[in-house]
Amino acid sequence: MKKQTIAIIGGSQEQTFIKVGKKFNCNVLFHNGKTRNGGVKKDFKNIVKKSDCVIIMLGACGHITMDIVKKLCKEFDKPVIFQHGFGASLAIQKGVEAVSKAAA
Repeated sequence: MKKQTIAIIGGSQEQTFIKVGKKFNCNVLFHNGKTRNGGVKKDFKNIVKKSDCVIIMLGACGHITMDIVKKLCKEFDKPVIFQHGFGASLAIQKGVEAVSKAAA
């Protein structure tokens, strides 16, 4: 079975997300959610394309970023989860569950 890839958008704890991703046997792609002069679609397009599921950390990125990522997820038919809080374990667990549901 192919290793799942979860994209995390928002936050500042990239290494924590990657470490927790290893515990859940999945790869983590990370973007801090910060962009200059509003969102830049190409910043997120490759991340969304490569992922099996996208998690947006609500308290850690702006509305423009959220809108762009949400539209890209719809375009590439990727599940998107809007996560409250900053906890890495719960965010990745929800991503793994979403990928499992989509595959079923």
